[in-house]
Amino acid sequence: MKNYMDANNIVQQTINPHNLNDGFLINSFSSDTDKQKLNSNPRDFDAYKKLYGDPRVHNQTSNITINYNYFYQRLGEIDITLEELFESINKLQVMVVNLNSPDDDPQLIFESLNSTGVDLTNADKIRNFLLMNEERNFQLELFNNYWQPIEERTHLRMSDFFKDFLTLKEGRTPVIAKVYEAFVDFYETLEKEAASEANTKKEFFKKLSEYSIAYQHILKFNTDNKKINEFLKRIEEVNVTVAIPFILGILKDYSDNKIDAQQVILIFNIIESYIARRLITAIPSNALNKIFSTLYKDMKKHIHKSDNAVSESEIIAYFLLSKSSTGRFPTDQEVEETLKSRNMYNISPKIRTYVFERLENHGHIENLNIYEGVQNQDYSVEHIMPQTLSREWQKELGDNYQEIHDLYLNSIGNLTLTGYNSKYSNRPFTEKQNTEKGFKDSHFAFLNRLPAARETWGESEIIERRNTIIERALKIWEYPSTSYNPVTVIQEMVIFDGTQTFKNCYIKGYTFLDDNYVPIDTWKAMMIEVVKVLAEKDINPLLKLANLDQSGLKLIFNTEPHEERVPIIPGLYMFASYSNRAKMKYLMELFDIYEIAYDELSVDIINN
Repeated sequence: MKNYMDANNIVQQTINPHNLNDGFLINSFSSDTDKQKLNSNPRDFDAYKKLYGDPRVHNQTSNITINYNYFYQRLGEIDITLEELFESINKLQVMVVNLNSPDDDPQLIFESLNSTGVDLTNADKIRNFLLMNEERNFQLELFNNYWQPIEERTHLRMSDFFKDFLTLKEGRTPVIAKVYEAFVDFYETLEKEAASEANTKKEFFKKLSEYSIAYQHILKFNTDNKKINEFLKRIEEVNVTVAIPFILGILKDYSDNKIDAQQVILIFNIIESYIARRLITAIPSNALNKIFSTLYKDMKKHIHKSDNAVSESEIIAYFLLSKSSTGRFPTDQEVEETLKSRNMYNISPKIRTYVFERLENHGHIENLNIYEGVQNQDYSVEHIMPQTLSREWQKELGDNYQEIHDLYLNSIGNLTLTGYNSKYSNRPFTEKQNTEKGFKDSHFAFLNRLPAARETWGESEIIERRNTIIERALKIWEYPSTSYNPVTVIQEMVIFDGTQTFKNCYIKGYTFLDDNYVPIDTWKAMMIEVVKVLAEKDINPLLKLANLDQSGLKLIFNTEPHEERVPIIPGLYMFASYSNRAKMKYLMELFDIYEIAYDELSVDIINN
């Protein structure tokens, strides 16, 4: 408002630029170098101070300046007097909360005051939790030296950063809405182990800063190794965010020189093969969250316990190959059968582009920028045999053209990338070959090698190209092998991850929600006891399931007694005579309902 009046030479007796400046903006008697009455966080304060000076030096990229420019322009557009505007501004109120009692907790008050307005982010709450009770100079030191650089490295994706950091450290993924609460629990546990809170907090900020550097590498693909960067770029393209906590741990070890580049590349090759094969074979991804949240901790534990000089990549291969059911590592046969039968056109465009990019660029020193080309529509997915058959195509395919078209239209053998205009899609095969940017003029040396070389295009050519693609895919996303086989004298407790079936295993005992070991001799008895614990925790979800008219968990619970049902509590009965596979599936579903992490259950087993 002051700048607006200055610029337009508006001066009044009661409302003038000088009165506004002295009354609302500047404290002339302050001994501070910066005399502005409003003091924002350090990241925004520099942009705010520049608003008092020459508009040519305003920081136009700052939200502070953007908001200022918006209101400045609006003042020139609205039909309102200065008196009316000033009266409106004077209606703004500021609430001050005085903390008089030693028991007043500023953080709790801060959270409650903001709970009725726009929700704070997890990062906002964490920042205030860490800084609020510190002396101002220490606050500024932590903010300027650590917090602000972390914000910049993570591109202000601080809530995601803390979620992934906690997943790595705790071996479980917090619900995104509860990241703040999970962080407080985590930090308070660390605090109990510290002698000096100030020193601990500074050391903690240093560690966070180091992890943020690794996180920046993930977001910007800017490590010092080209192959690692290319892997990080591909992981972003397919949006496999569940793997980020594991990748974060590996990159932190790499920056600390605890693991060399060759080993990192071997690990990431295994991870990419695991992810790619699962994407190709369309295995449900529900097990991945748990697998990746514990994979780093599992790897470290086995390295520590191993008597041999075993590599990290060997251990990672061992763990992923040991997964079953929806967590399994798809075999060569599964990949081959899928690529022979799956409609590869009507899949996620991200996955499809990823598959084409790897098929084309794998093993090349200089890669074609296929992701950018597809995004900019310089490249497009092309059916070599077109979606609509012209008379020429019908004649070329022969009498059974309709059958060939139905069988192979969306086969991987008939799909490619081209740079020519889509108007050529239905042209005869020879025209597609010879047009500008056609198959013979294509940049894609692998994808369009066969279409460029064949005189006709039909069933045999599609099958030939499909088989060539399958052979290359199995080499790109190689099925790993490992010689690592952990040998233990005493059987370790096996942590439940939601994927195990424990087929051909005997149970000796278990722990659930605490470290109390419960000896047990049957899987049925274990399931009953776990459900009883859930009932004690909250009976309502189980009663709701018992009254639902649906399949699945409804089959387990009932409010009516029966000779084949066991009592959980009075009025609630459970049928538990299922296979181990079904028992584990139902326990997993119950844990999801109760929002209990799978790894809260560990079992003591003997392999048959």
